[in-house]
Amino acid sequence: MRKSPLKNTARAAWVVGLMLVLPLPFSMQGCTDLKETPLSSITPANYYRNEAEVMSGVASVYAQLRGTTDDYYNVSEISTDEMVVPTRGQDWYDNGQWLDLHRQTWTPNSPATGSLINGAYNTLFTGVARANTVLDAMSRVTIADQKQVIAEVRTLRALYYYMLMDLFGGVPIVTDVDVKPRARATRAEVFSFIESELNAARTDLPVSWSADQSGRMTKGAADAILASMYLNARVFTGTVTTAGLQPGAAKWAEAAAAADRILNSGAYSLATNWRSNFTATNSTSPENILVVKFTNSNDLGLNFPMRVLHYNQFTPSPWNGFATLAETYNAFDAADQRRQIFLIGPQVNLESGLPVTDRAGAPLSFTLTINDVTQAKENEGARILKWPIDPGHVAQNNGNDYAWFRLAEIMLIKAEALNEQGQPMAALPIINQLRARVSAPTYSGTYDQTQMRAMIFNERLLELTAEGKRRQDMIRAGTYTSAFSYKTQEPAYKVLMPIPQTQMQTNPLLQQNPGY
Repeated sequence: MRKSPLKNTARAAWVVGLMLVLPLPFSMQGCTDLKETPLSSITPANYYRNEAEVMSGVASVYAQLRGTTDDYYNVSEISTDEMVVPTRGQDWYDNGQWLDLHRQTWTPNSPATGSLINGAYNTLFTGVARANTVLDAMSRVTIADQKQVIAEVRTLRALYYYMLMDLFGGVPIVTDVDVKPRARATRAEVFSFIESELNAARTDLPVSWSADQSGRMTKGAADAILASMYLNARVFTGTVTTAGLQPGAAKWAEAAAAADRILNSGAYSLATNWRSNFTATNSTSPENILVVKFTNSNDLGLNFPMRVLHYNQFTPSPWNGFATLAETYNAFDAADQRRQIFLIGPQVNLESGLPVTDRAGAPLSFTLTINDVTQAKENEGARILKWPIDPGHVAQNNGNDYAWFRLAEIMLIKAEALNEQGQPMAALPIINQLRARVSAPTYSGTYDQTQMRAMIFNERLLELTAEGKRRQDMIRAGTYTSAFSYKTQEPAYKVLMPIPQTQMQTNPLLQQNPGY
């Protein structure tokens, strides 16, 4: 059988390029002499000349996904009732950005917006720009499996736009490489664009890849994004005013259909061991659908353990930052294996297994509550260690992949779609299947739609804690701006983030979101 050139001549570019955040092609121009001939000039027109060069560009679009686990992830989690980053002495104040984010007190110019929210905006639009550069180049070069590669890049661009739409609502829709100010499209228009792109791309995507190509886009990845979009359609196609969200039309049947395409594909199954979805060997998980690839190499690894662990629990010294809220921890049944992600009480060094002390030499024991998030002690707050340290880690770099979509979530989307279409009891077996896997008590009895809605919302918390889904879930449930630990009720328009003032100044055609 003839082997695809994509998996041979360009494979090295794929494997290496995916692990590198490649810069966009650029032109080196003289600073003062406009007639100066540059010694080196790399542009899309003269760089993307063959398959290896094209695939290195494709790899750079994938590599940008690693950035989504920073600011976009942080905004999605720390602004909710799942996570808080308290100020611990001289650590984690950072101009007040973390508490500004958790308390939802942001403005277009506040610390959280200037750093975290603006960082998410830049990261995601960089992904869009990289995708556009590659797609533009591919109009001038022919490579093996060209339609499939184009479909991958369009799916990646759609994913970056999905995240932009999630945070900011309407944003400029850019599909070319021209550098110029762009007006915002409406959020509903961005939704339609993403939907159209995914439906067109999925036709040319494979059902699966070989193990050495894991992490590349598949039909299942496109369908997972679509399923999530349809799940949140009333939010994503609605209108936000100063009074809050005016919901758009529901797309529950479409959500169920997209979920069914995944469930019936035969490409995925629930992992027998729930924890295996998060370990350093989770690239073999049958459950993970759309993943961000990490490796235990310098600057290319997952750093989640560093964000949560105490300074003395790991080498190199972690950052002792992110903690969970007591109400999140208390939502778990004691028998539920998913509760094991939390570190609470006496602690050990996670490499040696020996008891560990705090900086003062006292035995380290994590408390459930944080007395004052503005001056927390170094041991306060339970920690979420869902992605355990990689035994082969290199410094802070762990080889655990991060899944933006898993089969368990697709099952929960199907359950929610069934319930919202008036079939609450059809959703019950799905919930019970997930609970039985982790030894959580299953449900019996009869439930109406309202009861089942609450059960599904709770189950998403238990199954997807720390997986970047909580903000969307709370907005869909109408609880996002409500009061919870360490924050008070905030205005309803804050279901959308502000467009950072720096972006408004850069692009005069942008318009600010309501309320800001």
